Amino acid sequence: MFWWIGVYAVFMWCYNGFLESLLGILWGTLKTLLLRERFPQKYGKWAVITGATDGIGRQYAEQLARKGMNIMLVSRTEHKLIAVAAEIERKYGVQTKWLAVDFSKGPEIYKPLREQLASIEVGMLVNNVGHLPPPSQTFDENSDQDVTATINLNIGSSSTFRPPPGTTLALGMTIYAASKAYTTSLGLGLAHELRGTGVQCQTVAPFVVLTNRSQDFAKLLPRFMAVLDVERFVRSAVFTIGKTAHTCGHWMHPVQIFHINFLPQSVMALSVGVLLKRLRSVLLKTPTC
Repeated sequence: MFWWIGVYAVFMWCYNGFLESLLGILWGTLKTLLLRERFPQKYGKWAVITGATDGIGRQYAEQLARKGMNIMLVSRTEHKLIAVAAEIERKYGVQTKWLAVDFSKGPEIYKPLREQLASIEVGMLVNNVGHLPPPSQTFDENSDQDVTATINLNIGSSSTFRPPPGTTLALGMTIYAASKAYTTSLGLGLAHELRGTGVQCQTVAPFVVLTNRSQDFAKLLPRFMAVLDVERFVRSAVFTIGKTAHTCGHWMHPVQIFHINFLPQSVMALSVGVLLKRLRSVLLKTPTC
């Protein structure tokens, strides 16, 4: 009788897993063939590539140069930048520029970096720079320098290259959500590393809970999405301590997430985007004290 629920669940698993991406690739390929757009006309003249002198970053530089884009190489080692820039110009006949930047230094590098990038028409950013601590080390064995470099390169660099004013959705929710994904991944990894040591790590990843920060957003949610008050939520979350390494904190939240996961990711993203735009509109109209 309810066989269609299983069919729908399998379809959504396939759709969110690979079908949506595959359909997008097929449609994009068809449009490219019909419109005959070249990369510089479609995206802009310059591609900025971080971590561009080796590996994936260098290949992006070469492949985009092959498609006619000028290349701005950004990496740490000056002599490598000079060599790669010269080779790309020779092989593909495009313009190149380069910037020697050490992303591990953190926020201090971004002002001069933006000033340098202001001189070119940036059409594409390939933010490839990253840092990998020694794989043989556990979290407590990582040096402070490795931890700081990993955060500055893997998270800080991705978050600092922002779209122009007016193009972000609202209120830094993108960076907030991304930071929570990092926290969840860190907590789950720590729980695994600490297994058998007598030390426990629990990750609590709730849905919407009514707090001072979330109350405006909570008002915009549909009525069927019940929002828990903090006392009820925390009482339930405390009950889970020592029992599981990962929890939503209250049984209502995984039920809500389960139903949301039955939607295509594109529909879910669109719905959240509409809510955030409404929230932005409400808050901009509300005078601050």
